[in-house]
Amino acid sequence: MNYMPGTASLIQDIDKKHLVLLRDGRTLIGFLRSIDQFANLVLHQTVERIHVGKKYGDIPRGIFVVRGENVVLLGEI
Repeated sequence: MNYMPGTASLIQDIDKKHLVLLRDGRTLIGFLRSIDQFANLVLHQTVERIHVGKKYGDIPRGIFVVRGENVVLLGEI
């Protein structure tokens, strides 16, 4: 596998389920559909996960566009 610097290395992760942690503390889970050179993301079938103590709930959000500068963490589930 060839290593490509920056967001180009995320191309292999398109159409996989990801967890995204945002700068404002929100947690999103959805299928990565698109990325660009600024790490802007498009998530499909997105849910926002809310944690209260040891319990959590999911709020459906649909298609979600995330500006790259707001992404703290991105990981495949």
